[in-house]
Amino acid sequence: MTGICGLIGREADDLESKAKTILSLMRNRGSESRTFSPTVPSGEKIIVGVCDPTGVESFARKAVPLALDGVFFGDDARPNNPGPAGPSRLIQTPGAFAFVTSLKDHLIVGRDIIGQKPLYFGQTEEGTLAFASLQSPLVSIGIREPKPVPPGKGIRASTRGCETMSDCSLKQPNEVSIGEADATRTLDELFTEAVGRIVPRGSGIAFSGGLDSALVSYVAKAAGLGPELISVGLKGQQELGHAERTAKSFGLRVEIRELSSSEILNSLPDVVEIIETADPVIVGISVPIYFACQKAREMGLSYIAAGQLSDELFGGYGKFEDIALRNGIGELRSEMFNSVVAASVKDFDPGDKLAVAAGLELCSPFAYLPLVEYVLKLPVSLRVNLANGKVIRKYILRRLAARLNLPESVVDRPKKAVQYSSGVQKVLLKEAKRRGTSLGRMLESFTR
Repeated sequence: MTGICGLIGREADDLESKAKTILSLMRNRGSESRTFSPTVPSGEKIIVGVCDPTGVESFARKAVPLALDGVFFGDDARPNNPGPAGPSRLIQTPGAFAFVTSLKDHLIVGRDIIGQKPLYFGQTEEGTLAFASLQSPLVSIGIREPKPVPPGKGIRASTRGCETMSDCSLKQPNEVSIGEADATRTLDELFTEAVGRIVPRGSGIAFSGGLDSALVSYVAKAAGLGPELISVGLKGQQELGHAERTAKSFGLRVEIRELSSSEILNSLPDVVEIIETADPVIVGISVPIYFACQKAREMGLSYIAAGQLSDELFGGYGKFEDIALRNGIGELRSEMFNSVVAASVKDFDPGDKLAVAAGLELCSPFAYLPLVEYVLKLPVSLRVNLANGKVIRKYILRRLAARLNLPESVVDRPKKAVQYSSGVQKVLLKEAKRRGTSLGRMLESFTR
């Protein structure tokens, strides 16, 4: 739970003031801020900044200052060991992170290969290049349209511009020939490893009782991690009852947060501000996460786990079923891969911002890099099964659930998007209709 920034430009452009502005506008990522300015050629200036809740992670004493937001999931993932030496090796490490550092007269920045931690950049009219964990602080110093730093790429920035120094970004691999039983067994091993390395003991889990959250919760309990389950939905939604029954079948208790329509609508200005977008789909997904994070914080938790990337990896979205029925599964492979790549902006960025704003860290075991790389190699037919005109989305994940003896109500449960299962989308559409406008325009009104 950290905010990071880096600026490079002319000494005359008052970079110190810009850095202070950026850090002050990232207070929800940490109120204790500090900066470091290495020695560079005359007339130029580099500043690396960080803000976190404690102020104890002083990077300035290190030979090479590293502003790091996130964690590593390797065997040596201790807080005081920031991963392998060198930006390229660091980027290839399994983890959820973004970093800014300096090397000679350059800034070096990067994100993990999946893109689980936000990092944006842009250039002011006078030529200052700036990077930050959030978009709005960059806008405040004169950058019109900040762009996300591409996941998996090491970027070198100087007063002359940006260039890619290393490209470890996710590539679409060739399919491997593997049977269902072997694939399920390996998936079991990798997912168990993912939960064990990514989900800390006593974490909250955003729990709907659906396939993804049920698998995370079941494996976390089996590993002795003592998860705390949290379900969110409009009062009276059937999904809340299903979540409670499923949790009970695991020997776990679930905290239910029932929402009123007014609570959902009143949350919109805050949600839109936090996630920095008024995109209707992203907002609809974000509202339940917002309340789950608030509940987790009320419970005194520090982490919340969720099912991010499962739908992209295993073909959970309805559009994949439509493509399979219309054109067969041949076109699905590239479509699903593109969806995995896009998850950084559409899924992880808003999820991280919501969690951090509530004082939490988001944990996403489905985004564990070895797991992702393995699943991308599987035949598409194991992820989206098409037989006799019937499509089974997340097929191999359902086989894993059956292997673990999860209830049939979980194994065979149809996929339903969280904005619909929680009742949030119905409330949003009804309010937009009442106002006589589109949902998009209604949400845009909260950005002004």
